[in-house]
Amino acid sequence: MSNILQQEPDQIVEQLGVTPIARVSDDEIWNHLVTPTVKGLLGEVKVKEPAQILDTIAGRFKGDEVSNLNHHDIKGPDGKPRVRYPYSHTLWKTVNGAVVFKRDGVKFEVFCWFGDVERERAELIFKAALRDRRYDGTARANDCCLLEYTYDNPDYHKPLSKQMSSVELSIYGFLPGSRVADASGDAEFDAFVANPFRFIGDADKFLGLFQRALQTKRAPGQFSAPIPDVAKFTQLGFEFLARKYGYDILEMAASHYHVAKWAISDGFLLADLEQANVMARFAAGLDKIRASGHPLTRSQQSWACVVNSLRPAEKIPAVFQMGDANLLWPQDNISDCCLWLYKPLSAKAAAAKIDVTFRPSADNAAPAAERRRAIRPLRKGGRGRK
Repeated sequence: MSNILQQEPDQIVEQLGVTPIARVSDDEIWNHLVTPTVKGLLGEVKVKEPAQILDTIAGRFKGDEVSNLNHHDIKGPDGKPRVRYPYSHTLWKTVNGAVVFKRDGVKFEVFCWFGDVERERAELIFKAALRDRRYDGTARANDCCLLEYTYDNPDYHKPLSKQMSSVELSIYGFLPGSRVADASGDAEFDAFVANPFRFIGDADKFLGLFQRALQTKRAPGQFSAPIPDVAKFTQLGFEFLARKYGYDILEMAASHYHVAKWAISDGFLLADLEQANVMARFAAGLDKIRASGHPLTRSQQSWACVVNSLRPAEKIPAVFQMGDANLLWPQDNISDCCLWLYKPLSAKAAAAKIDVTFRPSADNAAPAAERRRAIRPLRKGGRGRK
């Protein structure tokens, strides 16, 4: 007890699991992350309800639920399941929709809904989040009820440094009424565009859907049309908030090639030298395809990287073969493996030598086929930015 009393209050609060990112206010999130286009779609804010502290998995309306990835068996007096740590929930009503702010000790997120949430006639058009990574690689990471993926794998989810603080960003931003399913009426094709790796085990079905996807302007993961100003506006906002609240590193996990290239163009670096080598091999493979007389758009480049994970490699269409039979895209949004990229924010981080390998240890190793069969809850926006 004496050791605790000698610590500063902020240190005690952090040891209890409340990290600096939890102090970001709703107004800061609204001003620095919600883009002008999203605000224009939502219309004027009419009502700002006071924050509520909730501990239920069920949210205020359909689609507003939280998670319990550690499967804690906690029930309230009404018998309904509860989460281990409560969370703050704030609802703003706008002319054309609603905005929801959620936060717990390690994460905040904002959801923008277009339509009437109370009548279950609303569509999620924007989501942005920052999450403190200090507990990643341990079971405690999954106690956060604002997760759609687990982060407890000690090999794939370990933080870049024990000496520096970091936050992971995630973004989701799609125009209302633009889902693939809305235009095609084909739920399977919609699911394929959302995450093609879920179809990789059936080569014939995969290739049929793949050829259709190539004819669209959608990149893998883009099951709806992107909101034009999300990429630039939110990236500046993430960096501003992470710096303001004292973080050394801003991180993301890139779901696809176009996402990784977007991050790299903004100053992000690949954390793992082996993964950097894989990215270089994909870039060389795309150069080979272009040199053969088949220039690809950026979205088609991402599809080319996806199809090169097809096995056996002979199934890969000839025009997309990269001449590297062992290439696999590192992140499939199903298994635990992530393609981590980071951006140094502090002088300490800029001067540091990041040397980390996200490779399974002997104790945790599993065949790649088994990892790909391990289904995880599907995040609406995937890991990282779509």
